[in-house]
Amino acid sequence: MSAVVLDRVTFRYPASATAALVDISLVVNSGEIVALIGATGSGASTLLLVTAGLAPGGGVVGGELTGEVRRDGRAALLLPTPWTQVSGMAFTVWDEVAFGPANLGWPRERISESVDRSLTRVDVVHLRDRDPGTLSGGELQRVILAGVLAMEPAILLLDEPTAELDPAGAALVWRLIRELAQEGMAVVVATSDIDALPESVDRVVWLERGRVRTSGTTRQVLAGEDLWEPDAPGSTSIAGVWRRAGLPGPVPLTVPDLVSRAR
Repeated sequence: MSAVVLDRVTFRYPASATAALVDISLVVNSGEIVALIGATGSGASTLLLVTAGLAPGGGVVGGELTGEVRRDGRAALLLPTPWTQVSGMAFTVWDEVAFGPANLGWPRERISESVDRSLTRVDVVHLRDRDPGTLSGGELQRVILAGVLAMEPAILLLDEPTAELDPAGAALVWRLIRELAQEGMAVVVATSDIDALPESVDRVVWLERGRVRTSGTTRQVLAGEDLWEPDAPGSTSIAGVWRRAGLPGPVPLTVPDLVSRAR
């Protein structure tokens, strides 16, 4: 079942002479993880905002949007700057995570269950009584993710979700994303963490100057030679090593791929 459908979507910011998104068509199914990659300014963050119905500049009213965006279920968005998503109304992490569900008008018991479950899933139960203003960037990123998950969205939109995290925290988030997809959630993630993609996502969409340059399975996109062009995002570290060595294809994308090719 399609959870997100973008049909020939173009978006231009107010007072901008060029469009941030141009003729974007994308379908994301329930239980699927789609990664958006591209250089800075490619349009990945704008695509997430438009999908969430939160397009900048006053939303669709302030910007210029053509095409159609359809969502089957509530969408929740995690920004790469967690401090901009703190409510400012809570003095504990628990209350911060509860802020979204409370605004949805849920009964107290449902809120409590959802908050406790979300804190556990992102491994921040030990922070439940802390003041959000005292947290590190990585801790706050996980708390805001817990708040997003506590609202039980059908569609999860993530913009650089591991940017503030150490390697262990990043690995936890990628595992969690896969678990959420297995439970039926549709996930769209804009990321520069290319090394995580082969084992974490189902499809990759490469955006360039607001347009879809190419899309396909992880292997179809990340094994492409055109990813190494100037201003392109590049591929995985393993693919880069293989390419610099001048070795023939197929290009390995991960350490297990490399070990398999070496046998």
